[in-house]
Amino acid sequence: MTLCSNRPEGFGPLSHLYSNILTSCFLDTILVPLCTWLYLLAVLIALLLSSRRRNNSSTSYNAKERPSNDNAELFTNNGEPLYHNTHKRSKSQTILLILYTLLIIAAILMTVLEIVRLALANFGIGLLPFTFVGIIVAGALHLTSAFSRRKSLLGGRRGWTRWANLGLWTALVVVEAVKIAEEVKEGVGTRVGTKYPMADEVTDVGVMVGVYVALMVLEVVC
Repeated sequence: MTLCSNRPEGFGPLSHLYSNILTSCFLDTILVPLCTWLYLLAVLIALLLSSRRRNNSSTSYNAKERPSNDNAELFTNNGEPLYHNTHKRSKSQTILLILYTLLIIAAILMTVLEIVRLALANFGIGLLPFTFVGIIVAGALHLTSAFSRRKSLLGGRRGWTRWANLGLWTALVVVEAVKIAEEVKEGVGTRVGTKYPMADEVTDVGVMVGVYVALMVLEVVC
């Protein structure tokens, strides 16, 4: 299957049928996957910096020092946790993490739905499958940071993981909002009679925007 077939507005970036709007093909092939590429680049840089910092730091820790939220759990001489309550998770935090996981699954399923319906309508799927990588990596980093008692892969239990994920969700919200604006300008009533009417795609993308916004909020609070 070609990247974008049967899309009359052309590849883009600007449509030759509608003035002052981006083409859906340009969005699906360039802008939407660009969010994932930039996110993965940020994660890679954070991993390299974290690895370098660990190599330069001392391997021994002084238990007398007051630990910050990003420090691993310390233990007394008899093996008991020095700050036993640090990692106890409340019911509300557990509920938020469950909700976060469900939203990650919802984001994956909505992306699957859009790709399948575009393929069935023979419109081409662009590079939308790359979005799966960003969603899965972001979800994995968030959950491992939340449940692990040690520092996350990106340094600190929250720090880089939170900011990197916030960047991804924000970028996806912006790009998908631009996509909705493009589709509305093109005409919600278009593609009637196809297997993926424009009205349906606007609804699907709107749901994805809502999911990404919810993930942005939960990225901060849990």
